[in-house]
Amino acid sequence: MSENTYTNVDREFAINPNYGKGCFRRQILLRNEPGQVVAALEDDCHGFRVTLRHDGTLITDVQGETLRVPYTTCPGATEPLRALRGVAVGSDARSINSQVSPFSNCTHLFDLSVLAIVHAGRRETERLYEVQVDDEVDGQPAQSVVWCNGEEMLRFTTQEWQIVGPECYAGRPLFKGFAAWANETFSGDLCEAAFVLHKGYFVSSARRYDASAMAGTRGDELPYIPGACHTYSEGRVQQAIRLPDTNRDFTDRPEDLLQFKSA
Repeated sequence: MSENTYTNVDREFAINPNYGKGCFRRQILLRNEPGQVVAALEDDCHGFRVTLRHDGTLITDVQGETLRVPYTTCPGATEPLRALRGVAVGSDARSINSQVSPFSNCTHLFDLSVLAIVHAGRRETERLYEVQVDDEVDGQPAQSVVWCNGEEMLRFTTQEWQIVGPECYAGRPLFKGFAAWANETFSGDLCEAAFVLHKGYFVSSARRYDASAMAGTRGDELPYIPGACHTYSEGRVQQAIRLPDTNRDFTDRPEDLLQFKSA
């Protein structure tokens, strides 16, 4: 990964003592209901729900819920989602990104809303994505997998932000450059699954650190990408305070995902 994209990467932070003993897990549930899509996401670091209403042609309303978030400023990210009103039902991610800036939104709430808009144009009722990213112990390769409704869609062998297997994908990045490559390589459901896996891998890096040791710290004192999202925007990141008791380890209890249980 190109570290010069980040601020504060050279600072030392407490290491998660359990890193190397488990995996990062994320689940995303998309459910079509009459006139709306209800979407939910939960992983080690986050819990979100989006209710997206439509008239069959256009999105008429978007309501986000921040059920578990890392910073005090994250709940304010539900407001920018309203910019998605008027987007056509079934629009693809690239079309949506050209109409509404992802960077003014919470990355995860926005991605979940985009998946919901796409799902609104499908005939299927429910879609469940499951992501598992094994810890890369001592920098060694590990497995990163995404399933859709129980069917394995993609499995990458990953090492330090690169795909090293299967051979046909070896050398491809999991940071800058991934989107262009994935859009050229995959299509349809496989392309969507690739982006779901990519976003999961991105967030999985948070498992390396002891989140509890960061509680009470200001956002601009921790590693962040300036301007990357709602909380990391200038003027807001200086006000963001890292919340305590927000991380979970689902290594041995994937059944708890999307239950949004307290600590």
